[in-house]
Parts: sequence; C-alpha cells; structure tokens
Amino acid sequence: MPTPPTGPGSPAPARPGRKLGPIAADASASHRAWLEPLREFYLASGMTIEQLGHRMGWSRSKISELLRAVGRYPRWECLRALLRALAVPDSSVVVLRGLWVGAARELNKRTVWINGCVAKDFPHPDSERPVHFSAFQELYRDIYFRYAHTFLRRPVVAERAVYDAFFLLHVLWDEALSSENPERFAWRVLRETVMERTPHPGGCPDLVDAAFDSVALRRANDHATELHQVEESLNLFRAVRHLPPDQLDVIVLMHLRGMPDLDVARVLGRPVGVIRSTERHAKRSLNDCLFPTRSTPEGPR
Repeated sequence: MPTPPTGPGSPAPARPGRKLGPIAADASASHRAWLEPLREFYLASGMTIEQLGHRMGWSRSKISELLRAVGRYPRWECLRALLRALAVPDSSVVVLRGLWVGAARELNKRTVWINGCVAKDFPHPDSERPVHFSAFQELYRDIYFRYAHTFLRRPVVAERAVYDAFFLLHVLWDEALSSENPERFAWRVLRETVMERTPHPGGCPDLVDAAFDSVALRRANDHATELHQVEESLNLFRAVRHLPPDQLDVIVLMHLRGMPDLDVARVLGRPVGVIRSTERHAKRSLNDCLFPTRSTPEGPR
C-alpha cells in the first residue's frame, strides 16, 4: 500500500481553508482502497484544495468530489493528473493504478473503457511487456482466440477482445503473478472481456451461431443428416448457454473447441480432477434439460 512521506521533513498536515470532507458512505471497499492513500498524500502535501486546484487548473468542487468519492467513478487520467500535482512517487502511482483498475472492474466498467483510460501510461505496450508476460501471451493467445470466437463469431471482434484482455493483463501483471494462480486470474480477465461483448438474450450468453460450427455438423455428409444435426445442435446449444459459468467454459473448451481435459485444466488454472467433475455435472444438467423424462424413475428409459 503506498504511503505518503512522513518524518521531520514532511509538510505539516494542518492548513487553512475548509476541512476535507468524509468519503461518501456508498463508496465501495475497492474504491476506498486507492482513495484513502490518495487522501493521505493530499493531507501530507500541506496544500489546500484551492491551491491544488490552482496548480491543476481544476475547480475546487471537482477536486473535492474526487477526494470524497462523490459523483461518477473518475477516469484514470483525472486521478493521474492529481497524483502528478501531488508529486506522488511513480512506484506508488503504479500501485494506485492497479487498485483503480480493480475498483473499476468491480463496478463492471467495460474493459475497453478501462484500457482507454490507462492507455497513455503505455505508449509502446508491446516493447514494454516483460519477457515472462510475452511468453504467457504466446502460450495462450490461440486458446483465448478460439474461446472468444465461439461467442463473438466475427474473427476481427474476437481478436480485438483477446487483444484488450492481454492489454489489461499487462496492466495487472504484477497482481496476476502475486495471485494464487496466474492462469486462473488471467482467464477471469479474458472471460469478462469476452462476455461484455457477447449478446445475452434472456440473461445468458448467445451460442446459437456457434451451433452451426459444431464438430458433429461439420462431419455430416448428406443434406438430410445436416438438417437433422442443425436441429439437434440448436437444441443443445440453447441448453448449454444456460449452464453456470464454470460448466459453460469447460463444455465450450472440451466439446466445441476439442481440447483435452489436461489442456483445459492448464488454461483455466484448475486441477484436472475439478475439470472432469465439472464436465460430469454439466453433462448431467444438459441431459436433464434435453431429456427430462429420462431423469425420473417413472419416465421411459
């Protein structure tokens, strides 16, 4: 957690002018995680809000609202300008940026919005990426694209979603490495980025178009078989889209993308036993949905 300077040489927190108001009661814990250190940096600066506003060319009300979490969630550019005016060290800025991103994601801000806010901090992202991040990107880029393309049927849209996911991962890479499982952390970023671009009719991700790209349909060798398979695929995919997220991902990767369970476990950051168990639960749910009479003792077998 970044901390403001302390000690004999530090500015006195007492200053003339109106006292800084409290943080809004409805501010989330993740919002407070970066706002509280920011307020400490402000108090340690010895400046009044009026002086800070004069230095930045901002109104006092705008600064006061940002420091109290009043109004809309601020863009990173605004926060970055304030940190620069307060002469916050770069190391602390990096930490606060990660906390800002975390709060933005918790507020369901879209990845493209977050990336657009922090883009100026990474003018040459490809050349600045750590070697181990680039290796991670090369390892999982194709799998991420295949997953994204299942939901986002236009290749250019799927490629953009994967690019945006990796850009955000670059911003959060230190956090990913310090997490319990970097693969699991990264998959969550990828999944959220894809899902925010995927239509959700009825509250579930749309998979109807993917029914026409199923393995069984590609193997159909005559017109009658193809029509029958289309109907079966549509029914199946309508059921698949209602699965819980973890089951949906396993079914998509294993049965739509044809990945072995060991590879699915690796990309999702889960033990292979968990993947196999998740697959069994998903198949049972699909069977109950598609063939309800077979799921009851009284029904036909």
